[in-house]
Amino acid sequence: RAYAQAKAAQQLLDYDDLLLAWHQLLQDDTLAAHVSARFDAVLVDEYQDTNRLQAAILQRLAPGGRGLTVVGDDAQSIYRFRAAEVGNILGFAEAYGAATVRLERNYRSSQPILDAATAVIHQAPEHQGKALWTPRTGPRPQLLTVADELAQARSVADRVLAQREEGVRLKQQAVLFRTGSHSAALELELARRQIPFVKYG
Repeated sequence: RAYAQAKAAQQLLDYDDLLLAWHQLLQDDTLAAHVSARFDAVLVDEYQDTNRLQAAILQRLAPGGRGLTVVGDDAQSIYRFRAAEVGNILGFAEAYGAATVRLERNYRSSQPILDAATAVIHQAPEHQGKALWTPRTGPRPQLLTVADELAQARSVADRVLAQREEGVRLKQQAVLFRTGSHSAALELELARRQIPFVKYG
């Protein structure tokens, strides 16, 4: 309550307020038509990460889907804890009578890795059924199970050293992380073993 009162006293809106106020404004048919008429096209990126409120705003902003394009990947919907609703993208084509264009060619990975990723994705109860492909070949990925993050760091360091012994220079090896902060345990392990590394972010 104190936070809401402080915002009101200073005539401020936070991000949630902006969404709620926008949604409330669009509930008035006259205002919704006026706002909608200002845009010939609406493009929403990362649509798999939208929540129900954002989808409702979009529906009032572009009723029937005229000029509306969304981009996203249901397999990358990882923000459920922030109220992201993967159903928004899974049901988009049906809700708006839209065409779906699948971008299935991958330019970053090899086919064995894409096959493993596709197998995991297809275990989801709902998915768009993409078949990722690339002309690039490579070795099959390995699944390694470890007890905890420290064991993971030790295992990666062991593998780095083993590959160096097989003739793969350290500069030819890389470890990928989704976020830079996730590399702390490995950085400590590499430093402890005096294995030189460079971190890029």
